Amino acid sequence: MKRFVVVEASPLLDVLHARCSDTSFDVRLSLADRVHGTSVIDEHLVVDVDACQNAYLLACADVLQGSQAHSVADALHRLMELVSVHPSCGIAAVSLAGDGAGGANGWAVASGSDRSVVLVPYDPQGPHQVSAERSLLPSCLHAWLVAGRSLREWPYAHDAPSI
Repeated sequence: MKRFVVVEASPLLDVLHARCSDTSFDVRLSLADRVHGTSVIDEHLVVDVDACQNAYLLACADVLQGSQAHSVADALHRLMELVSVHPSCGIAAVSLAGDGAGGANGWAVASGSDRSVVLVPYDPQGPHQVSAERSLLPSCLHAWLVAGRSLREWPYAHDAPSI
């Protein structure tokens, strides 16, 4: 899977809106956390590292995203592998497996530039995730970095445990 994603900021609604050809995703931000601007803040290529065999696409991707869910520990190891093998990616993201009883279920995300790592849990009842298409959340995080913020500043991020 590969897709071209556009992320826009809407200051009136304090929402980041990510969209591609077949789906979209919105994340609500507080007034303190919003990204200033009313236009496109990021356009990038997303490649699924678990489905793509094309080395050129993997090397050119701004966002490397795994579609196979992992435990937190396995996801953190996978992230370190991805940012080591593909140092030019802006973000690497690995889906977290939930245990059906409130498990992780979200994303482990690493910045390609400084290799900082955070966990971003998915909460469909949470006030910040306006839509259910969670596969575009890493694209919102990439736009966040492009806007000059860090992963640790993302309002819904948690520090990753040491591995």
